[in-house]
Amino acid sequence: MSRDAAAPASAPATEPSAAPPRRRRRLIISVLLVLVLVLGAATAGIGWYFSGVATEVSHEDEYPLTVLDTAPGSVTLPKDKATTLPGTWALAWKGGRAMLGPVVSTTPDAVVRKVTTVSQGTLAKGTKVYLDHWVYGGDPRASLGLDFQNVAYPSKLGPMPAWLVPGKSYNSTWVIGVHGRNADKLETMRAIPAVHRLGLPMLSIAYRNDVGAPASPDGRNHLGATEWNEVASAIAYARGRGATGVVLYGWSMGGAMAMTALRRAADPAFIRGVALDSPVMDWSATLDKQGAERDLPGIVTGAAKLILQRRVGIDLDDFDQRRYAPHLRTPTLLFTTNDDATVDNGPSVTFAKTAPPGMVTHIATPGDHTDAWNVDPPAYERALTGFLAKVR
Repeated sequence: MSRDAAAPASAPATEPSAAPPRRRRRLIISVLLVLVLVLGAATAGIGWYFSGVATEVSHEDEYPLTVLDTAPGSVTLPKDKATTLPGTWALAWKGGRAMLGPVVSTTPDAVVRKVTTVSQGTLAKGTKVYLDHWVYGGDPRASLGLDFQNVAYPSKLGPMPAWLVPGKSYNSTWVIGVHGRNADKLETMRAIPAVHRLGLPMLSIAYRNDVGAPASPDGRNHLGATEWNEVASAIAYARGRGATGVVLYGWSMGGAMAMTALRRAADPAFIRGVALDSPVMDWSATLDKQGAERDLPGIVTGAAKLILQRRVGIDLDDFDQRRYAPHLRTPTLLFTTNDDATVDNGPSVTFAKTAPPGMVTHIATPGDHTDAWNVDPPAYERALTGFLAKVR
């Protein structure tokens, strides 16, 4: 039988009709591959940007509020969750600072607060301001009337500046204050009066990338992965000046640094206690929270975390302090705020629950990130004083 005779009569008609589906499949696959590549590149690009934001060094002030009106002894501000909180706050603007008192009245859009003092500048309608939860704007002598020394403690990167507020004796337990990411020693100022009343020295430290301090080799924040070395250096400095022990006191990222310094301490018994204010107890959870606040899809945040780890050479899993809670042997005072928009509090709550019984004193308060002192200074200082008195 010839090849032509064996071929079905319908063969010439079916071959052309089979080709278009194959071409369509190839086209669809090609389009999908392009989409995957484009989405992958976009995800990587956004992830790179987000990882850069997380590790960026910035010390610029922002002024998100505009003064709506002023009157003798009062100021009218836009109404939001922060401007209506009770407690002690300052109002800061370029070249100026005022201490705020309680809320006088509110409307749907505005809040009137008492102004107790204007320490610098002139507060006027239309001034761009921010609500300053650090409260104090000068050094311990100017703001608190306390004697202090500007000192420098040795570190791997060179001399690091610090404030040393003396106690009754240098041969005692020292408190080492560690501020948060892109913050300043001023963040520690709210704790200084309570520490001073107990007669304990307090060393408030600057660390790499702070204003006036040596920069990190890459000029980026490492979320505490390298900065904790400055805490270790400050402990050595205190010991060399006569300290018989230290209490590490960290705010936000400073809390992560304090916990890392404790875990890696050559002599953990020398660390008598740890005080933590809105600490980052798990960077991965906090980055997830911050990604969600920016409406980033989970896949983008996940990519950002992978990129961040490779970009600055850190392991985010090492900063999940919950893993170490069952082994905690150092008394810890933990403050969290219920409306913290910056740090995920879940890991802090878990840490407190899974630590050995009685090892962590957890105090939850109203307010946003590191606002625990501001909303009720007397209550905060009672808790701090009681804790320090026990561990000193």
